[in-house]
Amino acid sequence: MEEDETQHDTYWKHNLYLLQERAPKPKLVPCTSRIFNKPPQYGLEYHGLIERIDAAEKLRQMGEGAFLVRGSTRYADASTLCILFDGKVLNYKLYYDGCHFVADKRFEDLTLLVADGLIAMYIEKYAAEYIRKMADEAVYEQSPYSQYTKFNENQVRSAPSSTPKQPHEFVPFTFKMPHYCDYCRNFLWGLVQQGVRCNNCGFAGHRKCSDRAIDDCRPDCKYVKRMFAVDLTTLCMAHSVPVPPVVTQCVNEVERRGLNVEGIYRVSGSHDQMEKLRRQFDLGSSVNLGAIDDIHTVAGLLKLYLRLLPQQLVPFHIFNNVLNAFNSTRIPRERALRCRQALDGLTIVNLRTLHVILSHLRVIASYSELNKMSEENLATIFSPTIFCTGTVPSLPQQQHVLLHFLIVNPKVTEIN
Repeated sequence: MEEDETQHDTYWKHNLYLLQERAPKPKLVPCTSRIFNKPPQYGLEYHGLIERIDAAEKLRQMGEGAFLVRGSTRYADASTLCILFDGKVLNYKLYYDGCHFVADKRFEDLTLLVADGLIAMYIEKYAAEYIRKMADEAVYEQSPYSQYTKFNENQVRSAPSSTPKQPHEFVPFTFKMPHYCDYCRNFLWGLVQQGVRCNNCGFAGHRKCSDRAIDDCRPDCKYVKRMFAVDLTTLCMAHSVPVPPVVTQCVNEVERRGLNVEGIYRVSGSHDQMEKLRRQFDLGSSVNLGAIDDIHTVAGLLKLYLRLLPQQLVPFHIFNNVLNAFNSTRIPRERALRCRQALDGLTIVNLRTLHVILSHLRVIASYSELNKMSEENLATIFSPTIFCTGTVPSLPQQQHVLLHFLIVNPKVTEIN
């Protein structure tokens, strides 16, 4: 039976993440005049007491996302932040108390404040209706947190929990890595205080979604220490490992007894058994993959793990950079060098994990006479899982061709 690749493709909803990636980037409009009595918290972005019309002209010359700060004669405790968005000049009262702010969020860096604002405005422009409905349309019983705690309860049903259910203790939280809501499964957009997180159990979500969460906080369930559906860097830091244990164990087991198996990674395993193994990993149980009779189930578990990542192994902006590097030259050595430079944008954990998987796929392909899985076949299967392409590629085969190139060129992902 062929593997159903679509079953978990929409576990995390990437619409808002892709919008954030497309949002205008901040462009500082530098002041070329000498400004006296310039507030010490500002640099070249401060233009002094210039008129609105002059500020607007400077912004339009720089283009979408341009910003500058001008002095204010009306407010002694504030300046005016001017931003060009959607072809319009927007003016905000800008305060400073050790951090820059125009509303509740505080920023140590003004460019970060502008970037966060541009993201918020861009998403509001293109996804206001989607955002309004996302919490209403979510089914809490199907949320990642609810599913996890429900399974945990079933596992310990014979013994009462040491910690009773209780209300969540949500506080504003800044996620250093891309994060998704544990209620609606949508992306938490923005650069600081993107949402809230429970101090006790780690449940994270949008403010609006947290209002709908029921009193089912379970600090003893180790939700923050789970293995599946967690950002790679966060997971590896939490478990003090260089590469996710699921990846390491699956790769080792498939190479131990799956190299000669025809259709490895193409033929599906037992979905029920994969879900059971997933829960065992999540609960921190000792998992013996050698006891699993069907090696296709182990291979399927690796693909499931990659599909459930909140952000794909090669995120949208890195994929675009690598694809552009690949297409920029036909000289193999130069192409490999440029692709490597583009991949340097990955986090070290993502790069390590990508290297482990590509090395594994090379080993699998070296037995293709027996298992019928060539580099081309493996690239076709794994490219939708490894790459975040954003939308359907204009050339349907380009992601397959790119992954094939990475598989057969090991030095591209080597870590020095």
